[in-house]
Amino acid sequence: MKYYHAYEDRYKKVHAERGKPWAGERPSTILKDLLVKYGATENSSILEVGCGEGQNALYLMKEGFSVDASDVSPEAISWCKKWANERGLNADKFFVMDACENDFQGEYDFIYSVAVLHMLVEDEDRHKFLTFIKNHLKENGHAFVVVMGDGKTSYRSGTKEAFDLADRPFEDSIIQVATTSCRKVTWEEFFAELKLAGFKVVNHYLDHSISGFDVSMVAELVRE
Repeated sequence: MKYYHAYEDRYKKVHAERGKPWAGERPSTILKDLLVKYGATENSSILEVGCGEGQNALYLMKEGFSVDASDVSPEAISWCKKWANERGLNADKFFVMDACENDFQGEYDFIYSVAVLHMLVEDEDRHKFLTFIKNHLKENGHAFVVVMGDGKTSYRSGTKEAFDLADRPFEDSIIQVATTSCRKVTWEEFFAELKLAGFKVVNHYLDHSISGFDVSMVAELVRE
């Protein structure tokens, strides 16, 4: 099992012991702003790659957008479907997929990914992930990739310890969950990765509103 599957263990532990989502319920509302900025309508095709527990996809669905949402974790997708059913939304829009290892078909007007790329440590996995987004984006489509980081710091965790248990804060207590993995890159490194994957950066900036992170790097992209 690849190191980035460790989030499956984390989700299972938190859901079983606390009955709550690991990442909370607050969506990253910047996504609606970006979709509106580039002319998305209720008829636009939208894909989320790495939806986690579904906060962002469910938010956009409630706002009238049609979103297909995927994640590598079956536990996360099970949680998403439960949330969707409770809110009267289409649970069938959520599905399990590994964007680094797949034979997925289809093209979308918009593809977005929030707080996923930083979990991919190996260069090959990061390139596969970004290339997946580019390959499934329509010729005139737009992609939004949001990653944890300040644009100045480079950091790379190991992969062997991804499944090891570690203490992490959860609400007002501490819980032992899978360590998982993390890689932060500078803007220069990020730009190089995006170019290699076949993207043109239309706009980039730091954002402090992304749920769960003090600061995130946002890239608005089109195909090169």
